[in-house]
Amino acid sequence: MNLRLLQLSDSALPIGGYTHSWGLEAAIAARLASDAASLEEWVRAWMFHAFGPLEGVIVASTCRAAADGDWPTVGRANAILTASIAPPSIRAASREMGEQLLSLASTWVWSREGLHRFEAGAPHGREWGRWNHATVFGMLGAIAGGSPHETLLAYFHQAVVGLIGAGVRAIPVGHTHGQQILAYLHEEIVGLAASLADRPLDSAGAGCPFYEVLCDEQTRLYSRLFRS
Repeated sequence: MNLRLLQLSDSALPIGGYTHSWGLEAAIAARLASDAASLEEWVRAWMFHAFGPLEGVIVASTCRAAADGDWPTVGRANAILTASIAPPSIRAASREMGEQLLSLASTWVWSREGLHRFEAGAPHGREWGRWNHATVFGMLGAIAGGSPHETLLAYFHQAVVGLIGAGVRAIPVGHTHGQQILAYLHEEIVGLAASLADRPLDSAGAGCPFYEVLCDEQTRLYSRLFRS
């Protein structure tokens, strides 16, 4: 068991698994998610069609490149992700969370030396404000000694836990139902991570206009609970 990966993906960490509803609140307002069953379907569709094909491929590719000391590829992965995240709220949150995760990891003994190599070798490595959360997570996964597959599992798990947690509070759905949804999705998370871990960087991308519209609409809701 890789305790560093567990720390990196722990929801108790101020940033590793941050609370973000990814457009869910707009979906709730549109009555697309209203109970445990519809929340489960929402999370599944988001994971397979929006989050996994883009952020998932970036995490695995960044982890692989960082393990090899291929810092130009880390920079390229980050640039692809920045260009591919269409909703402004999600793009801004991605960079803010990336910067905060870098700042936090710079205080850890196990990651400090690896971050020094990143800063010295990556294009714009010292300009923390430009690095996305998925890129940073993948790099730290490599520094933690995780394989791309292990790092991707940790990344998916923290993201799904965060989204389910948003649904538990916003719909609302009971905590027991939230844990049941997570249990139902375990095998699918494992399968998705296995299918994406070896994907080439150039395959990163997701085409989900409806999801992107909901993320944008969420910024104009009368009241919001979560980051997006």
